[in-house]
Amino acid sequence: MWKTRPTLTPFPDNWRNPKSPVAFIDANVAIYAGGRGHPYKAQCAQVLQLVAAHLARFITNAEVIQELLHHYLSSGRWTLGREVVNSFAELRHGQIEAVYADDILLAANLADTSPGVSARDLVHAAVMQRLEVRRVISADRDFDRVDGIERLDPLHLKQWQSMVIGTGYR
Repeated sequence: MWKTRPTLTPFPDNWRNPKSPVAFIDANVAIYAGGRGHPYKAQCAQVLQLVAAHLARFITNAEVIQELLHHYLSSGRWTLGREVVNSFAELRHGQIEAVYADDILLAANLADTSPGVSARDLVHAAVMQRLEVRRVISADRDFDRVDGIERLDPLHLKQWQSMVIGTGYR
C-alpha cells in the first residue's frame, strides 16, 4: 500500500562519476552574494558564477531554499529575497535535492557528535552524507565541527576552485 524509498547502497570509496556533485552550496553563499556590502559579497558572487558554469559539480537541498525564504521574510527584505530565492532556485534547477525523514533522523544522530551546530546545518550535513558529498561551500564555521565535512570558505575560492571543478575528485 505505502511505497517506501529504496535503501541507498553506498558506492566504494574509489568510485565517483566525474559529473557527480562534489560540493554542497550553503544558503549563506546566495545571501552574501545578493546582500549588502560585506567582505563575502564579491567572493560569493564569484562562487555562484562558478556554479553557473559547472552546474553538475554542485548540489543543494530544499532546506537551503527554505532558509533563504525564512531569512528574507524574517528580515523584512522580501523584495530582494524574492529575487534571490528565484534566481538561486533557477540556477540550481535540477540540482535541488529533497530532504527526507531519514535525513532528519540522521541529523538528530549527528547532533550527538556535533554539539552547537544548528539543526539546519545538521540537516545539510545529513543530506550530504546520503549523497556522499563531503565538501560544503559556506562561510559558516559550524560546518568545521561536523566530522567528515570539509568546509570550503568562499573567501578562499582561488585555493579550492580547481579541486572542485576538476574531474575525478571525491
